[in-house]
Order: sequence, then C-alpha cells, then structure tokens
Amino acid sequence: MKKFLCVLLAAVLAVLFGVGGSAASIYNSELSVRSEILYLQSIDDGTVIFDQNAETRCAPAAMLNIAAAMVVLRQVEDIDNTVYTVPDNILSILSGTNSSTMLFEGGEQFRVVDLLHCILMRSAADASVTLAIGVAGSVDQFVKMMNEYAASVGCDNTNFVNVTGLDDDGQYTTAADVARMMADASKDDRFCRISTSTTYDFPASGDYERRTLYTTNLMLLSGYPSYYYSNLTAAKTGSTSNAGRCVAAVASRDGYSYVAVVMKGPYVDTNGDGNAENHAFIDCKAMLNWTFRNIRIRVITDVNQTVGEVQVRYSSKADHVRLVPAEQITALVPSSVDTGSVVFRIVEEKTQDVVNAPVKKGDILGEAQVLYGEQVLAVVSLAAGEDVPFDLAGLVTGVAGDVFSSPVVVLLLLLILAAAVVYFVIGVRYDKKQGKFRLIHGGKKKNAGETDREGEEK
Repeated sequence: MKKFLCVLLAAVLAVLFGVGGSAASIYNSELSVRSEILYLQSIDDGTVIFDQNAETRCAPAAMLNIAAAMVVLRQVEDIDNTVYTVPDNILSILSGTNSSTMLFEGGEQFRVVDLLHCILMRSAADASVTLAIGVAGSVDQFVKMMNEYAASVGCDNTNFVNVTGLDDDGQYTTAADVARMMADASKDDRFCRISTSTTYDFPASGDYERRTLYTTNLMLLSGYPSYYYSNLTAAKTGSTSNAGRCVAAVASRDGYSYVAVVMKGPYVDTNGDGNAENHAFIDCKAMLNWTFRNIRIRVITDVNQTVGEVQVRYSSKADHVRLVPAEQITALVPSSVDTGSVVFRIVEEKTQDVVNAPVKKGDILGEAQVLYGEQVLAVVSLAAGEDVPFDLAGLVTGVAGDVFSSPVVVLLLLLILAAAVVYFVIGVRYDKKQGKFRLIHGGKKKNAGETDREGEEK
C-alpha cells in the first residue's frame, strides 16, 4: 500500500501560475505578449520555460540563414581566406523576388567571412545564393544540405526549399526547431561573433567603395532601449508577410544560458503615437528578462525525503519500508521553490507493492515523477529509506498470513466449517418438552442417560 504525500503549497502555486494542460506552458501567463509564437528553453539542461504554439508550422523567413550559415561553417575551414564568385546570372535568379540584397554583380569575388556577415546581419539573398553555389555547386544541392543539417540537430518539423527565406510552398519550420538550430549554432564562436556584429566594414566591390554594414537586429543596439538586450551572444532576425516579424536569440547571464524564439510578431503602433513597434523584439526581451529574474536552479529532491511506503513481509521489526528519492536532483524553477514545493507522483506500474525482507537501505523499489504544478521536472528512482531485517518470527507470521489469505485455504476452511455445522444440526436434536438433548443414533431416539441394555448383556 502506498501513501502519497500531497504538498499543499504546490497546489497553491499551480493555481497562481495558471497551470493548464500543457506542461511546457507553465509560465506563459506571466507575460502579456502580442506575438503568436514564442519559445524559450534552457541551453544548460533543456528545460522549457515558455511555449506558445512552438510546434506550429510557420514560414521561416531569413531564420533559415541559421541553417545556411552552419552548413557553410561546417564545410569551409578557412572562412577568412576562401573566396567565392558571384554567379553571372545572379540578377535573373533574384529578379522580381523583392529580396533584400547587397546589389552584387556577376563575377564579383568575396571572402566567405564577408558573405556570412551579409546573410547573418542583413539577410542578403545574393550573398546566400553565392554561398550556396560556392559550397555545394548548386542552390538545390545546398538546400538539401540545409535540410540534412536541420535533421542532424533534431528538427523533425522543418523543410527548406530555397536559400533566400522568401515565402514558398512547402517551406516551413517551427519555433522549437529554430531553437534547436540556434542552440547548436551558438556553440560556434564564429557564428556568435558574426551574428551579433552591429557593424561590419565590407570591402569595395564593383561600383561600390568600401562600405559599412549595419545589423537589422535592433536588440543589439543600445540606441533602441525598448528592444536592446545587452546579454545576447547569438542572434538572427527575419521577416516576410507569412512569417511576420521574427527573432531568434541566445542570451547568457549569471551562469545561465537560454535560447529564445519569437515568430509571427506584429509590427504595429500600440501606443497611438504614430510609431510602429516590432513586437518580436519586445516579446523576446520580455521572455528573457522574466526568466533571468525569476528562474534559478534549485534542489528539488532530498534523499531523506519520504515519498511513500511499501509493505514488507517476513520481518517482525517493521511491516513497511519508506520510499525516498534515490538521488538528489536539481531543476530550473522559480527562485522561491524548494523540496517542499514539489509533488511526487508515484509511477504505479514501476513501483513494487510488497517486498520480502531482508531489505537494504538504498535498494531501488520504484519510480516517481517530480512535478511542479503539472510540469514534470524530473523522473527519480525510489529507494528503501532504511534496512529491514529478515527473522524467523516474521517468516512464521508471513507464511501464516500467506496461508490464511489464500483463496483455496479460505474455501477449504469454509467447507469444513459448513460440514461441522451440518453434522451438528443433523446429529443433535433438542427435545423442547423435556429440555433434554436426544441423540439420533441407529434410527431410534434415546433419552439422555438411558443405557443400552443389549450392550450390558454383552
């Protein structure tokens, strides 16, 4: 028999945080946002803090340049000295697409590092095409490599069909998949350095003198205080009519690192002052700010904490043994949460109902989910909290209990009892008149006390 420890505080917290059916959306109610799709996850341990429509398919816009850049960085070892040539038909390739470009002309040559700055800072389509053909020989082959990269980092709901990021049939991704790609990209120092550059001196080319590139990511610019976030270590923006305003960012502070993705953010005037605002930036900053202020890693299981108990047989010293967490576990939770703020849900099918002595402290007897609200923070093995020795008295008691609890034995005893009752009823009859028992023997009644004369003669 198991006893469940229900912690009242956890239930109260669940109400306060507006826990719904989705475990990943436990903190969504903490923010007031305008974007349709949001996602924030710990890079350190994978904990999802915010999830609003994160598995909904959406046009990727220039966020696909995360995958494009990573394919290039994996294929080109020396990005500072490797040079690619702009294809001669670049204008016809991009004609009528309304793409953001660097106005390259066919035949111009640029270093890979220059082209990477173009696609990560400005989402320049002519730079993307040049890199694709330079790395893979064709745009189609490069798109295939992008899809292979996405799959390699766990994206199972992403499909690319072009390298420009323009809306296209069959091209889609999700915020959760973008986060997977961005988290992987953040491990590459070159990607981080380029994607967070605010300016870049681009070499002279064609009719253009040496010029300066400026980032489109206003979260990197202190001159935009409503967007600016100083802790970004990697970032990428995008925007199309189907994707809305998008941003993916990695931020680190106080030893914690998170990846945040916002898609389908509106660009609207919310203050009525005639100035439209990019709510992808606003919502991304809000998610990161709330998380860094409120979420901390805390110990949520104590190895001395009683979670339940299991019946023990064959010991006279104890008839139950405590179940305790087999190990100490930490998790990202609000800073006020501790071991008393979580609930253990014992996994019935993986936990023993009865064990036989001897039981050693630390023996694994079951499993439990550790919940905060309705969010499963961890799964922990349950161990015996103390030794329970075997002894002869316990064995005798246990065996007796086993015997007398057996359905077959119980049935046999009932039959014997029933037979005895029948025998008594048939074999003894009470004479109400004389107040004496008369025994039924040989078909004749005999009064109690009479002798058998025939027997005396013998």
